[in-house]
Amino acid sequence: MVIHGIGEQRPMDTITAFVRAVWETDSGVCRNDKAFHAETWSKPDVRTGSLELRRITTRESTKTTAFPRGVRSDFYELYWADLSAGSTWNQVQAWVAGLLFRNPITAVPRDVQLAWAGLWAISLIIVVLLTASVLPATATIFGVSVWRLWPFVWLARMQGWALTATAAVLAVLAHKVAVPYAGRVVRYTRASPDNISARKAIRERGLALLEELHGKDYERIVVVGHSLGSILAYDLINYFWARRNAARTFVEATEDFAALKRLEETVARLDKHASGDAVSAFRQAQRTLSERLRRRAKPKANEADARWLITDLITLGSPLTHADFLLATDADELKTRIARREFPTCPPVRELLDTRDSIAKARRAGLPLDDDRPQLMSFSFGLSRQRQLHHACPFAVVSWTNIYDPARFVFCGDVISGPLTSRFGAGVRDVDLRELRGQSWRFSHTRYWTLSRTGAAGTQLKALREALDLTGLRLRR
Repeated sequence: MVIHGIGEQRPMDTITAFVRAVWETDSGVCRNDKAFHAETWSKPDVRTGSLELRRITTRESTKTTAFPRGVRSDFYELYWADLSAGSTWNQVQAWVAGLLFRNPITAVPRDVQLAWAGLWAISLIIVVLLTASVLPATATIFGVSVWRLWPFVWLARMQGWALTATAAVLAVLAHKVAVPYAGRVVRYTRASPDNISARKAIRERGLALLEELHGKDYERIVVVGHSLGSILAYDLINYFWARRNAARTFVEATEDFAALKRLEETVARLDKHASGDAVSAFRQAQRTLSERLRRRAKPKANEADARWLITDLITLGSPLTHADFLLATDADELKTRIARREFPTCPPVRELLDTRDSIAKARRAGLPLDDDRPQLMSFSFGLSRQRQLHHACPFAVVSWTNIYDPARFVFCGDVISGPLTSRFGAGVRDVDLRELRGQSWRFSHTRYWTLSRTGAAGTQLKALREALDLTGLRLRR
């Protein structure tokens, strides 16, 4: 399931280019014994919630241990641009002002300070030009002609019509570019009364699609979010996990519970020391528990579905790296909301066991507890020795890969993207494209699945293909 970012995308534009990049042109994935081995089909599908969208399905993939006969993949696009339109210039202005009037030392992350300063410079230039376009030639301040003051002195040489034309062009650009693009950011990230219904509609469309996909005979679901779509992807996994109580429930003395116990042990170790070995152990336990949940039996009529099929979240060019700037007022508020389990982390936040009964039950089940501060991700549930992972634990079973391209001078690389481990946990697999192939000298935010002119895959596309793992190299049957 691919979720597009901001912009004026047309339905199917994103998913068509995506499938070409990760399937049709990847001989390692679509190598089979068919004459047209890379062929795909575009089929009508009502699961997406829009009659404008279609499902793209593939032939069998290359044969692997996980899929000895190969595996067919279906690609879905979660299209939400139609639900995020309608922002006004005043809303965009209020959002930009909220970004500008922050303490540059405590409330603006270092990696976006240059972009923040650039936004200030652009805003001041616009204010000066608009002011100059309406000032009379006789305007003065304390008896001094305004036109003798910098920066108006260099504008004094321009004709009045030129200033007016410049101001008009700026106004057109603001309404034709800023509102459609920045307006979608405002529409989704700001929980203001004007945006609540739009946010609800976007999330409900995404959750409905996940419900549909979970009801089908799929082996696994991979969610890919680009740009602002990565925030939506993160939210959807969070809300979808909270809904599926049966998938979060484990019965003691079962193989599923043994996998949960192992995960609890690795997270406790990782919380004490985020070493490479601890991270690797967590990811292995995470993958094992995910496999256990995928293998659960499909529910019969009137039964709750205890399966969880989402194995991976892949974020590309994600603004989540600036969560303390975009989703909170500062880093401290972000940490507070994470501690309250509003924002899930990888590994998940552990709850403090505050009663003797809960501690006794955990010890009886053999779960790892520190004597001075006993914490777990799961809690006792019901009367039959059941335990349940809490509502902010999707990344107990969902592997999170974040691919980003560090920027230099704002426009070289992807200033919107960045690492996520420092904000969302050591379990996130950050892929730094600059480390893999050097600094990008072009704006790369829209190039994560772009093919070269010869059809070759660049470093960023190879990283994406590896994260997708369409042939199931990381899966076990």
